[in-house]
Amino acid sequence: MQSEAPQKKSTALLVVGSVAALIGAIVLAAGGTAIWADTHRDANGYFSANAHEYQSGTRAIATESITVGSAVPTWLAGNVRLDVSGDKPVFVGIARKATVDRYLAGVAHAEATDLDLDPFKVRYVNHAGAADPGRPADQPFWEATSSGAKAPITWKLRSGKWSIVVMNTDGSPDVSASIAVGVKVPALLWAGIGLAAFGGALLAGAGLIFRARSRSYRRAATTAAALAG
Repeated sequence: MQSEAPQKKSTALLVVGSVAALIGAIVLAAGGTAIWADTHRDANGYFSANAHEYQSGTRAIATESITVGSAVPTWLAGNVRLDVSGDKPVFVGIARKATVDRYLAGVAHAEATDLDLDPFKVRYVNHAGAADPGRPADQPFWEATSSGAKAPITWKLRSGKWSIVVMNTDGSPDVSASIAVGVKVPALLWAGIGLAAFGGALLAGAGLIFRARSRSYRRAATTAAALAG
């Protein structure tokens, strides 16, 4: 019965040390990845994907709902940059999803869904309509807009449900544009350093726990041998 307490203590130290080592390794890897990613920004601090072609015979291409959670801290929220170009002048706008849905109700448009950038894949859900949306730039509800044959747009992330809309500047059918997406996370490097430091501390703590367990195990074995002798 006297040997049960040291055995339980040894088992508890093993469990705690193993959990700390596992979490530490995961956090350290996340921090290292963030630090590595920070070295792959462009000259303006953005992580950019390759440009891809989006086209539809309708009057507009709108993304499905893009949800930005309210749990994202203001200091961590970054910017999104869209580098948009077309054979003819295009309009790019970002607005609340519900507002976009009301604007495009009755307008022939395509909703881009199941979007993946690497490898590129997009599926369009076409919505029929006969209404003329007019010039999209005349609408007052856009959070960010840009127009022209080259229409770069930058938008600071905010919580809510959003949609990105691409149209011809005159609202006419047959929309075609090349779009490259870039993201800037201002605190990425510091977040990576913090995660790496925290993960390293957990691993160091796990090492101390394993050393304490080893010493405890050796003392228990010595005591047992002495009692047996």
